[in-house]
Amino acid sequence: MDAPTPDNLESRIISLLDKRLMSVSQIAKELKIGRGVAAGYLEALKNQGKLELYKVGRSNVYILRGGIKK
Repeated sequence: MDAPTPDNLESRIISLLDKRLMSVSQIAKELKIGRGVAAGYLEALKNQGKLELYKVGRSNVYILRGGIKK
């Protein structure tokens, strides 16, 4: 498998969050990337207005802006 590119990671994150809400750790595990890398991408996508962030206990949980598609 080739190293993930920024555009590839962004589209894979959006694809995951299109199906359900997920924490930073869940996304990192699913994509086999470091938690810090995942957190950076998620923060950037949130700042672009593509994601919404919710705090659930100590976890940061993300969802696509506009909700999950069924």
